[in-house]
Order: sequence, then C-alpha cells, then structure tokens
Amino acid sequence: MKRFGVSLPKEVAEAVESIAAELGVTRSEVVANAVQAYLESRRGHAEPSHQCLGVLMALSNSFSDLSDVVERHKEAILAYTHLHVEGKCLTIFVVRGDGPQVERLSMEVSKRSHTARYVPLV
Repeated sequence: MKRFGVSLPKEVAEAVESIAAELGVTRSEVVANAVQAYLESRRGHAEPSHQCLGVLMALSNSFSDLSDVVERHKEAILAYTHLHVEGKCLTIFVVRGDGPQVERLSMEVSKRSHTARYVPLV
C-alpha cells in the first residue's frame, strides 16, 4: 500500500465523504475504487497503436471555455455541436485519433468544464 495526498474540489470531496459514510467504508476505499475503475476504463485506449472513435461530452459555463481546446485538437475532432441546457453549455464532440491523443483532449476538456465524459464507440 502506498500513501499520497490528493487535492479534490470541495464538491467532490463532500461526495466522497457522503458515499463513504453511506457504505460504511473509508474515504480512501472510495477513492481507490474510483481510481481503479478509471484505470480499467482506459486500459487499451491509452496505447499509442489504439485508434479511438468516440463521443466526448462536456458541460461548461460557456463554449469560450473550450474554444482554444477545439483549436489545439482540431485534428482529432471530426465534428462538434453546442447546445444550451439548464443554463449551461453542453458541447458534444465526435473524436477520432490515437489513444494518447484522445486522452489528452479528454483531460483538457475535463479541466475546463463542470463535467466531461468520453464514450468510446469502437
């Protein structure tokens, strides 16, 4: 077992504490399970030889929060659309590229939005 500190946004930390209390486990167990699920979900997709095709959805305050990311990763973005949902901006990208390229795009979008999800299609 290895220990290290992790900084989480307040809302995420509160959710972790709530789940831990609900399940009767430690916060570390909740975080470890979440990290394990993330690692399993990216297995294979992060390989340089893997070609990803999928949909990346992001909810942000404004499309301008993502516009420079779109420009920087335009070779991996086949198409995108932008919608307004409950006072937020929902941007849906269709993406294709090698695993690390799509993962970098997903991480950048995640940093600039409230929530982001990549769904592989193949």
